[in-house]
Amino acid sequence: MRNVLTEWHAASQIYPSFLIQRQQAPILQEEWLKQLEELVMWVLLGIVVIQLLLRVWVRLVKGPYTDEEVEQADPLLLAYLRSKGQLKLKDTQASLFHLTRQGILSMRIVKSKGRYRKDRGQSNASSAPNTTLEYSVQSAGAAGSPDEQHFMQWLFSQYGFGKQRLRLDALAGPSSEESERPEDMKYYRAKEKKQLEDIQSWKERVVETRSWEPLIRTPLLLRWLVYVMFPMMMLLTGIVCFAERVSVPGVIGLTVTAVIWLFVIRKIHVRLLYQIACVGLIISLSLAISGNSEYTSWLYTIIFMSLFVRLLLPAREVAPSFKDWEASMLRWRRRYKKGIPAGRLSDSAETLEQIIQTALVLGIGSRCVRKTDWSVLQQHPDPELRRLADREPARADSLPGSTALKQTPLLVLALHLRGIYRAMSAAEFPYDRYNYIFGTVFPGSGGSGGSPVYTDSYSGSDRKHSHDYDSSGSHHHGSDSGDSSGGGDSGGGGD
Repeated sequence: MRNVLTEWHAASQIYPSFLIQRQQAPILQEEWLKQLEELVMWVLLGIVVIQLLLRVWVRLVKGPYTDEEVEQADPLLLAYLRSKGQLKLKDTQASLFHLTRQGILSMRIVKSKGRYRKDRGQSNASSAPNTTLEYSVQSAGAAGSPDEQHFMQWLFSQYGFGKQRLRLDALAGPSSEESERPEDMKYYRAKEKKQLEDIQSWKERVVETRSWEPLIRTPLLLRWLVYVMFPMMMLLTGIVCFAERVSVPGVIGLTVTAVIWLFVIRKIHVRLLYQIACVGLIISLSLAISGNSEYTSWLYTIIFMSLFVRLLLPAREVAPSFKDWEASMLRWRRRYKKGIPAGRLSDSAETLEQIIQTALVLGIGSRCVRKTDWSVLQQHPDPELRRLADREPARADSLPGSTALKQTPLLVLALHLRGIYRAMSAAEFPYDRYNYIFGTVFPGSGGSGGSPVYTDSYSGSDRKHSHDYDSSGSHHHGSDSGDSSGGGDSGGGGD
């Protein structure tokens, strides 16, 4: 009996300690989760703060290169740095400017195709200008680098006429009238798809020829978020899902999220994939946890915060070796958004032309021209510039008159259209995608099949043009390509 009592007393001492351990285990687990969640939260907040400080630093750093050095740099290099290596259709303008500076191409202002001149658009933003730029080949053999030869062959053979001239409106989307016809929109959607493929091929050739691939890199903070922080969030989600019981929906959700995360690693620059992966974590938590607790609320907060952090982080950044160029370029852009400084307006016409080209490449062409006080040119040493500055601004639908400044067409256009809201629209419209988007989302109900036919009017005569397709989906310009040679398109009309 004494032995039995002794054993019972020993057991009574062990059993409460076992209960205490079982009661303390969830508490210890919850404390550990809270500490880990707080750590993740602080790291995410640190990423936000560092990113904001970096943005402030970029605005404060002015860069060592002068305004003149930025203007004389290769326009394609500026476009490549500004787009973080993602060259687009509008960046072909940079190459055209560079080839013009080399004397390989010449540039002039001509009237747009008739269908664009008649275009009233759905809004002012989508209205086509009445003028456009025309490039002519002056010295084809001088295009030395392989990417320039590829560029000339692609652009002029696809969109030029006679392989010697190219009008920028050949790159443009549909007019407002065409966007109402499904047959025309079918052609323009195929045209845009072909352009995207050609631009990608051109970009690869540029990067390969000029060895520019190291100039752009994935930001370190983005790599931290994808490679380190997201796995920690996935680990926390798994612990929460399996803390009390194994949930089949939770296992499925986590498995699918892990697969999506593998795609996020491969396509780290695609923001949408990361957002989908975070949504997968949220769904996994919702399926696995019937109720809510303090640490699941914290976990939801962390996941939503990581979505905000991903929106804040850029997908690409310029490598340190070219940070000076980026800083100088951004400083130039901030300064010339307010117009060309009065002190620079005493420079030569060729220098002012390069300034306008640089502004167009950096996306502030019309704004720079509109904000400039051109009256300062009335004191310029060049009598031709004084004469143009003394003339009254013209209507937006007219061409500049005859002038001795043949090598500076953009400067002449800027003086001709000073005061117009989009003075440089002739150079900007081909890269405006509003008409493509509008016609794709809201296609018109008109059209009865067959080849669409539209009318272009030049010099009082109407011409019929038809879209001809070949088996590869490309488009033959037909007589539409020759608009520049007819009537007023080939000359510089008066005011």
